[in-house]
Amino acid sequence: MKKVLSVVLCFALILCAASPALADGGCDCGFSPVIYVGPLGCSSIVRDAGTENEQQLWKIDTKFLLSNLGGVLPDLTKALLTRDADLLGDALVRFVNACFGDLALNSEGNSKANVTTPELNVPAGDRHGPDSDYYFDYDFRLDPFEHADRLHEFIEQVKALTGHNSVKLKCSSMGGVVLSAYLEKYGHDGIDVIICRCCPLKGTAVAGEAFCGKIELNSTSLTRYGEDAIPFLETGFADDFIEGTLYALLDTLKAAGVVDGLCALGDKLIKDAGDKVYREALIPVFGTLPGIWSFVPEEYFDDAVEFMNLPSEGGLHDKVFAYRNAMADIEENLAAARDDGVKICVICGYNVQRTPLVTLWKSTSDGTVDTKYASLGATCADVKEPLDDDYINAMRSRDYLSPDNMIDASTCALPENTWFVRDWLHCNGNAGIDELFNLVMTSDEVNISSFEKFPQFLEADDDADTVYPVTGAPDEAARFRNSPTFLNFIRFLFSVLKRITENSVFDILFK
Repeated sequence: MKKVLSVVLCFALILCAASPALADGGCDCGFSPVIYVGPLGCSSIVRDAGTENEQQLWKIDTKFLLSNLGGVLPDLTKALLTRDADLLGDALVRFVNACFGDLALNSEGNSKANVTTPELNVPAGDRHGPDSDYYFDYDFRLDPFEHADRLHEFIEQVKALTGHNSVKLKCSSMGGVVLSAYLEKYGHDGIDVIICRCCPLKGTAVAGEAFCGKIELNSTSLTRYGEDAIPFLETGFADDFIEGTLYALLDTLKAAGVVDGLCALGDKLIKDAGDKVYREALIPVFGTLPGIWSFVPEEYFDDAVEFMNLPSEGGLHDKVFAYRNAMADIEENLAAARDDGVKICVICGYNVQRTPLVTLWKSTSDGTVDTKYASLGATCADVKEPLDDDYINAMRSRDYLSPDNMIDASTCALPENTWFVRDWLHCNGNAGIDELFNLVMTSDEVNISSFEKFPQFLEADDDADTVYPVTGAPDEAARFRNSPTFLNFIRFLFSVLKRITENSVFDILFK
């Protein structure tokens, strides 16, 4: 009896000694693991995987894309030269269906059996810390709630591997859609940090407009889009000189009216051929993807359902409509998480020209996602412009007004947890922003006043790979002084030329 009692006491002592580690799930490092929920296209989609006919459909295989382009290039060229809209429409339909046709889902919103994502990650190993994460990828076409179910399993597996009772979620772009579905279905238990990076939490105007057929070419938006993209080109040797030359060439073509002429021709062809392309290619493919439907903002949704001929019943219909609840509830779900102690960071870009193919091209964005949607409700000026004086003068408080007068963050769902980065291209890598994320993940308190180096309004400096506080309106002269590259000199030079053409000498000298 004494021996049995001794064994029981020894076991009890061992259990007590181990209890601190067990209370934290077995790991006492103090840093729960990070799960990175990737963007659209974070996994490849493959037809006939593992066979001799295997073909990568997304991320698109360049050889496959070029071979299909080569097949329609003669007709495309002829159509553009002769302004033959019917020939252009036929060529575009063949190209879209050849490249993307197999991405389409069936009436139940399910993929063809031979089109799969064979490389989807599963968590492995117990290494975790600020410098590592577990990568969660998914088939962007499918119902976001399917991804939410898999993410739930993924989280449980990561917790078991690492010995932690909670995880941190860092979501990029469409990863925010997966997060929205997850919070709607599973809540926030077991999550201690949520980071939303350039996420279309309320959709994107480009999806809403495209799904309503509101397509147009505009020379101003096209030129600006090129200007904003040039600094991020990988041009290799002498890249700064090449980028500066491209910038000058683009602005010169715009000033000479060449871009306007090309846009006028392209816009007419799009209008003439658009119905055919939508009817025979875009709707049968992209109209069947619940993942793409998740980008359609609420104000466009009813019109998009009609325009894209969404079935009135069936699995696809139900999956598309189900996500509307997650989108509608995302503000409430994030606020509930914050109130329960989850650290929240919503960060979005602004002052970048959005995709120049839709009528709402003036919406400020990170080049892809509109700032008002990513921020859950910020009041934003048109891209490259400040809010008008009447609006600013009517504000009761300017505590959340950006120093450049472009953003009023007071209307955000979570103004104390939402950051804005001027001139930040969609999800572009930046060491300064990564530093902010590390502070969010390691600090006891997280809000826009927590970090002196990172106030609510920041500006991206891609030459220096960092961010710094916004202090006033965009200034090309200051940009050149801070970073005297050839590209920045060309930017400054053309800004002066634009002012000369738009203003009087008095305005240039004294304003």
